[in-house]
Amino acid sequence: MLTEEQAISRCLEHCDPRGFDDLVRRYRREALVHARALLGDEAEAEDACQDCFLKAFHAMPRLRRLDRFYPWFYRILRNHCLNLISRRGTRSRNAEAVARHMASASVRPDFGILAKERQDQVERALAAVSPEHREILLMRHVEELSYADLAVRLGIPRGTVMSRLYHARLAFKNLFGNEEDR
Repeated sequence: MLTEEQAISRCLEHCDPRGFDDLVRRYRREALVHARALLGDEAEAEDACQDCFLKAFHAMPRLRRLDRFYPWFYRILRNHCLNLISRRGTRSRNAEAVARHMASASVRPDFGILAKERQDQVERALAAVSPEHREILLMRHVEELSYADLAVRLGIPRGTVMSRLYHARLAFKNLFGNEEDR
C-alpha cells in the first residue's frame, strides 16, 4: 500500500487510477460511517460514497496541490449528502438507522453503557436533530475529533466549529429533555 502522499502524487501528477484506488481503500470505511451518520440509511450512504469517490476521481486532475485527501474528499461527501437530504425534503428522523450507525461504527461504545431506556432516548434525540447537528456531534463526541480537526474536516474556522457545536449540543439537550418527559 502506498503512503497517502504517494497516492495523491500519483493521482495529481500521473492521473494514475491505482493511486486513487489506494486512497479509496484507505478511506472507504470512514466515508461510509460519515455518510450513514448524515443520511441515516445504509444503502443510500453506500450510493453516496460511490458517487462521491467518482466525483473526486474526476476532480483530482484539476487540483494543483493536495496535502491531505480525506478533508478535501469529506467536503465533497458532506455537500452531496446534504443535497440528497435537501432533495428528500425531510430530515432523517429514523432512530433505527442511527442505532445501526452507532453499533457498526466501531467507535467507543459510550451509548451502549447507558441503560436501554436511556439509550433509546439518546438515539431518538440524536435522530431528531438536523443532519448538520448530528454530524458535528458524532464527529466531536464519538470520533473525538478536536476543534482544529473539525475545522479542517468541515472547512470552516475554529470559531465557527465552536458555535455550531454549541448550537448542536443545545438542540440535542432540548430534544433529549423532551424525551425524558415522555
